[in-house]
Amino acid sequence: MTDNMTDYEPFVNPDDEHAQEMMAFILRLRRHGLTDQKVLNAVSTLPRPVFVLPEFAEFAWRDLSLPIQCGQTITPPVLAATIAERLDVEPLHRVLEIGTGSGYLTAVLGRLAKRVLTLDRWRTLVTEAEERLRAVTILNVTMMVADGSSGWRQQAPFDRIVTTAAMSEVPEDLLDQLALGGRMIAPIGPPGEEQQLTMIVRDADGFHHTPLMDIRAASMILGVADRL
Repeated sequence: MTDNMTDYEPFVNPDDEHAQEMMAFILRLRRHGLTDQKVLNAVSTLPRPVFVLPEFAEFAWRDLSLPIQCGQTITPPVLAATIAERLDVEPLHRVLEIGTGSGYLTAVLGRLAKRVLTLDRWRTLVTEAEERLRAVTILNVTMMVADGSSGWRQQAPFDRIVTTAAMSEVPEDLLDQLALGGRMIAPIGPPGEEQQLTMIVRDADGFHHTPLMDIRAASMILGVADRL
């Protein structure tokens, strides 16, 4: 395993049919107000088509939730970049991600952090995400099949935590795994309805919640999937 670096040349191949869409995507991020050069470098060096199913490759750079295995979806690219920017990940940080999914957000965080630990309830998603991360040479990520609602207490505390699944409220056990001075982002709200993507900062006085935007995210399911 090796630590990552944050200064990359953009992934632009003039012979790649997706290169123009990728560059349009970077411009779209800037129009959404994303300015953190570390995040822009991270997303511009990741070939997003690697993280989608082959039949959806032509839509990889579009701001869509595309289907992946196990009936799940990949996080839209603008949302993934927004989460990464608001997390404000530094090169020495350890990050916990709950909901590995396709591995795309995992890869973005891997470009930014010293270490990323990620959990998913679907073994198929973890296995395929591992293969994708190896394909793009991201080696600072550890994955596990587990119930994400419990976090990863044996590896706590974490400088940053992100969950892509919605919760009515963040479990205290998960909040306890956030380091002092740490930052968490999670969709909070009732199942099947619109949730607020919320940033939670922990300081000596406790936990402070800041709503970021309204989104619709799949609800967190407890336990490990018994199939797939």
